[in-house]
Amino acid sequence: MGLRYQPLAACMKFTRASTKLIRGMDGVLTPQPIDAPGYEYDALGRARGLLIEGAATNFLRYSTAFDNVLWEKNAGISIGPSAIAAPDGSMSAMVLDLPGGADGIYQNVGDLSVGAVYSFAVWMRAVSGTADITLGGIDGPSAQGFTVDESWQRVSVSEPASGTTRYPKISTAVSGVPASVLIWNAQLEAGPVPTSDIISNGIPAARSPDQVMLDPGDWFAQGAGTFVFDLEPPPAWDGIWRIVQLSSASLNDDHLDLGYDSDADQLRISLRKDGTPIVTQSLYGMLNPGTRARIALAWEDDVVAVGVNGGVLKSPDGFAMPRTFIWPIGPNGWRMRGFWRFQTCNAFFRKLTPWNLNQWTIPSRPCAPNFCAICPVISNGCAMPIAARHNRPPFCAKPRISPRTRRPARRGLVILKS
Repeated sequence: MGLRYQPLAACMKFTRASTKLIRGMDGVLTPQPIDAPGYEYDALGRARGLLIEGAATNFLRYSTAFDNVLWEKNAGISIGPSAIAAPDGSMSAMVLDLPGGADGIYQNVGDLSVGAVYSFAVWMRAVSGTADITLGGIDGPSAQGFTVDESWQRVSVSEPASGTTRYPKISTAVSGVPASVLIWNAQLEAGPVPTSDIISNGIPAARSPDQVMLDPGDWFAQGAGTFVFDLEPPPAWDGIWRIVQLSSASLNDDHLDLGYDSDADQLRISLRKDGTPIVTQSLYGMLNPGTRARIALAWEDDVVAVGVNGGVLKSPDGFAMPRTFIWPIGPNGWRMRGFWRFQTCNAFFRKLTPWNLNQWTIPSRPCAPNFCAICPVISNGCAMPIAARHNRPPFCAKPRISPRTRRPARRGLVILKS
């Protein structure tokens, strides 16, 4: 018995009922077809990972057509076409000339929830040199200043709505200095952080949620297992966002859930068996918004543990782990062996390593200095050089199979500190 490696796409089921704009390796926003995963890159062409987002709606209308009458303009405002390509490569960017001060361009948006947090984001760049721009209008006459240069950047503010009708506005209220900028796709949506671009026309436009599930294949066994995540959380969060769920046919029956409680600012796990909660526990492990993190989730018959950037957090033991995480029914009757659901958390998943601990004996030596950066999450670690980059599961030992049984010589949760 040996390790088998396969690309994530080979065991991933991804669905999304709408298209989605994702920044490609060339820096251009490219629409991804329905049911196509979005692997995003930064402005320098470096991979950020699989972007998993929830449903979102752009409440602004004619989000790129700033010359439309729905965009109200104070005296002295000038708006017109541009000869410079927009972030999506189209010629839909527009030139906005602001006279300086509080005068600007805004839109009347109704049906908002008072006190709820909304994000207002716009793509901008200076026509020449730099320009000081102000966004605001969600929380009363709020104003937040930004400086943009001659490269496209997406600036945003997030604040609670002070009324059911608000007026998200672009001006130079903070600096008071006239400015000439290129603008593209303004977006107002619920939540503390803007999500991927949603282009609207005469009515608000929506993007469907990303649904990601894995069928790990016939290696999955009952009793014990591990996930190692390499991810980048969103720059801000609200409420509880789930990282992964391992479940049976119904989330109300048996499930193991790993999430992040942003109010308490800590990871938490939830375990349910036969519809009854067994464990719901905060683990006091913090994540930094917008900062890459490595997380290991491991379980055995009577214990669940989580490793975060070198620290290990353990749940109470003494319970019986459900053994129904096999042959569950997925959506639309799709049968899977091990139902692993990745919830919408607006995060970038850079790498995922699933591991069946029943099959391996892990070496006891710790990682050497300058070696693998993932292994400090795991107590027993490995000595794989960084150059290997863990294109295999995060343990470099070969499996030790009992000659008599041809089964693993050792079973159990052997990778986590006690």
